[in-house]
Amino acid sequence: MKRIKQNALMLAALLLLVWGSAAHAQNNPGDIALGAGLSYGEKFSELGLQLGGYYVLNEDMRVGGDFVYWFIDSPPGGSSTYFEINGNFHYLFYQENEVTLYGIGSLGIHRASFDFNGFSSSDSELALGFGAGGEYDIGAVKLFVEPRLFLTGFDQFGISFGARFTL
Repeated sequence: MKRIKQNALMLAALLLLVWGSAAHAQNNPGDIALGAGLSYGEKFSELGLQLGGYYVLNEDMRVGGDFVYWFIDSPPGGSSTYFEINGNFHYLFYQENEVTLYGIGSLGIHRASFDFNGFSSSDSELALGFGAGGEYDIGAVKLFVEPRLFLTGFDQFGISFGARFTL
């Protein structure tokens, strides 16, 4: 719980920093952005690698997706794999200077598999999540942070941060 509070404070500080900047954020219809980052999940208390992108539909909406591979320690003599594939919808509600703030709706598949001394098991679940995001345009790249809560799937609060570039 202490880590969640620390992450929430770091997110608030980043959003305040981003909010006070002064160039111009652009989201032009037809733009495609790709990027990578790190994710932290409070249920796993571990990091994951996120790859993703989006397509700009119009000045207020984007659709995209992401893949997160979680770095979960496996027990001795076993192996485990956790990953998620999410489709995302962004509704952009603030675009000023180099800052963009948006709401996120996510629908995905979350999968976990285990292999321990010859016994293996796996489970895939439909995942529904929502959250918010912020982007800070520094020129050739956009830094992003996205806290999300998944109500199904891995059932966890997570935060992702990284960088994207527009093609």
